[in-house]
Amino acid sequence: MRNVKRRLALKQPREWGVVETRSDRGYGHGVPVWLAHWMDLAPAGGLSVEIDPDRDATISPVTWGRARRALGLPHRILVLDEETAARVRRVVPSRVAVVLAPDDPRLKEMVADVGDLPEDYVPEDDLDDDLDLVPFPVPRARC
Repeated sequence: MRNVKRRLALKQPREWGVVETRSDRGYGHGVPVWLAHWMDLAPAGGLSVEIDPDRDATISPVTWGRARRALGLPHRILVLDEETAARVRRVVPSRVAVVLAPDDPRLKEMVADVGDLPEDYVPEDDLDDDLDLVPFPVPRARC
């Protein structure tokens, strides 16, 4: 019997959205941070979130690569403002269109969801800090 190669099914072109926000809560570190949400706008689409105090680190070639591996390759990326569009255009390949869409309801919903957290919000994994500690001493190198 012959072993036939299966061709990978090509995915339909996808549409992404990139939303960038700033949080003064610092997510447990006390330092204001920038959040870049790379999201697949398909109904069951995924999300890749980059959090960093340095704004330039949230939209960079490295974060583009992580988002592309997590979500697939988009044919078009929607953004809310011109500044974010310029930053995204610098890191994505030229075959991916970056479109300014300030009235897109999906992007506005993402911004609204980020802003809905109360000021005293603490992520669940920060509540059990005792579980984050390693119960054994850190190994030291033998000389």
